[in-house]
Amino acid sequence: MGAKVLTISDQELGKKNDQRSSLNQPKIQNFVYKNNDIIDWSASLQSLLDQPPAEMPLRIISSGLVFLLAFLGWAWLGKIEDIGTAKGKLVPKGETYKVESVAIGKVSRIAVKEGETVAAGQVIAELDTSLDKKEVKRLEQMLSSYQQELKQKQSLLNKVYLEAQTHQRISTSENLGQESAIKSAEDRADTLLQLLIQQKQELNAYNARHKRLKLLSNLSRSRVKQLELDLKSNQGRVKKLKSLKKQGAISSELVFQANQNLSQVQSQITESKLQDITSVSQQIFQNEQSMRTLAAKMTQDQGELYSAYRQVEQLKAELNRNKAERTRLKLEAYQKIDQLKLETTQAKTKVSETKNQMLKAKATLDQKLFKAPIDGVVLSFNLKNEGKVVNSGQTVAEIAPHNTPLIISAVLPNKEAGFIKKDQPAKVKFDAYSYQDYGVVPGKVSSISSDSKYDPKLGNVYQVEVELERHHIVDNNKRIKFRPGQSATANIVIRQRRIIDVLLDPIKQLKSGNTKK
Repeated sequence: MGAKVLTISDQELGKKNDQRSSLNQPKIQNFVYKNNDIIDWSASLQSLLDQPPAEMPLRIISSGLVFLLAFLGWAWLGKIEDIGTAKGKLVPKGETYKVESVAIGKVSRIAVKEGETVAAGQVIAELDTSLDKKEVKRLEQMLSSYQQELKQKQSLLNKVYLEAQTHQRISTSENLGQESAIKSAEDRADTLLQLLIQQKQELNAYNARHKRLKLLSNLSRSRVKQLELDLKSNQGRVKKLKSLKKQGAISSELVFQANQNLSQVQSQITESKLQDITSVSQQIFQNEQSMRTLAAKMTQDQGELYSAYRQVEQLKAELNRNKAERTRLKLEAYQKIDQLKLETTQAKTKVSETKNQMLKAKATLDQKLFKAPIDGVVLSFNLKNEGKVVNSGQTVAEIAPHNTPLIISAVLPNKEAGFIKKDQPAKVKFDAYSYQDYGVVPGKVSSISSDSKYDPKLGNVYQVEVELERHHIVDNNKRIKFRPGQSATANIVIRQRRIIDVLLDPIKQLKSGNTKK
């Protein structure tokens, strides 16, 4: 029996496919549309599953290949982060200020606790200071006594200084007065001497003039005598001419001329007697009077000059005596000043030594008062109870400055520290604040130690510091600032690895293990 062969033409097959496609397409579109809205299987989908189209296997294979290629691309290009976990706590950035004891003693008072805010200079604790306070008080009393003594010495020294200066000013003034008097007396003597010299010159001039006037008087008298002789001669001539006229020997004109000459001579004689002789006599008299007056004045001035010289000598002698007395007083004052200076220096030495002793006592007292060096927060405080004995060099407290940013100081296991670098990002979770409620705080690595240290629990670890981008969390719209000492975990992004490398790691490790075997 032969097998039946069903022959279908290509045209019929195409028509059937078109019909099937036209029937199935709305159903698929309806499924796609409904797939966005409903989850239950639809009748059209069930029909499609029962009678899948001829292209379905090809589509499934194609989709699988596309998915495989996409997965391989994602695994090749995609990266995941390796996280290093560092645990630590919040500490202030930079160095903290340590308060250390430099004295040995018993704690008598504790003034602060850990976490409290302190101001610079505030006493945070103190040792027993009863003996030190007594010593300071004793030294203060001694210092007050020495200072009072020094004040008295300085006051007395200033008084003696003032007296010496006053005496010096008085002596200088008196010296100037006496020297001025001497100068005045000397000037007066010099003036009198110059006046006498001038008077001597005037007297000499008067003598010379007297001689000239005497000579002039003699000349005038000689002239008068000569005129008198001429007069007698003219009188004789006139007499002769008159007799000759009577005789008619001469004319009257000659007699008249002779009479005129006689009258002229008589007039000259009269004039000479009235003018020359009288004037010269008066001048001689006046000159002699002036000479007598000048001589008397010179005698008086000579007496005054002698008195002036005696006065100068007396004033100089008195000045020398006063200078000697003032020099003696000055030496006595300087001796007293030197003695007071010595006593003042000794008093200053006592004050200085007592001050040094008191400064040492106060320093010892101050060493037993533990004070905050800056404004800040007490990070740690090692004095728990009063009565505890503190040794020299022991750290009492650590204080962090105000407004100092906080950082995470944490330890990172050696196996996770290989790729840690500065500025790598980190995500910080605080134990005090649930990260599910408050999230994580972003940060970055600011430093990592150059060498590892051994930790009994973790083995070799590296010290890591992480800076925070913010220093608070928000709870009910309120900022809550972080506080030093709060514990936290920093997840540091060590490196980024391709996903395919992570997937192949087990195979590589297995292969490496087989190779070693």
